[in-house]
Amino acid sequence: MAMVLVPRASHAQPAQPSEPEPMQQHDIALTGGSGLSLGSSGGGSSYATRTPGFIDIAWRTWHSTTPQWVTGFSLRAEVDGRTSVGVVPRFEFSRTVGRLTLRPGFAAVVFFAPFQLAGPEASLTVAFRLGSVASLIGALAVDLFFIGNDLPPRSTVFSVNGALGVAIHL
Repeated sequence: MAMVLVPRASHAQPAQPSEPEPMQQHDIALTGGSGLSLGSSGGGSSYATRTPGFIDIAWRTWHSTTPQWVTGFSLRAEVDGRTSVGVVPRFEFSRTVGRLTLRPGFAAVVFFAPFQLAGPEASLTVAFRLGSVASLIGALAVDLFFIGNDLPPRSTVFSVNGALGVAIHL
């Protein structure tokens, strides 16, 4: 008994247009700013003063499949009066409309040298896209410091800071 192999008709599917491969995206931002600081030193006394000028160098990253969730961190240096250095890990929600991007977020601000100061930060960053490589950015942040050796006993410092800068998209 001989077997004969008969090729089956192929049901080839039409070629599908290829989707772009998911990728990680990043930007680096440089901003500078200052603001207003309000504090209480226990016992009912309070004060208001200008916050030290600062420079932030921020790195942000997001994935092309979920561009609305942005994570990153900043290196923050106060450069007005006394100098201090800190880090700011952050998480933001991003919404883009045309050339404008809004990013409300929250962070933890931790100054570690030469003194220690820590607390939460709520922020709103607005980015205006200039092209494929750069954006102008402005930010408004509200900080509440209640931990650290740079606070008077039984006190809290509340600050509102504004910043302006530029972001480079990698």
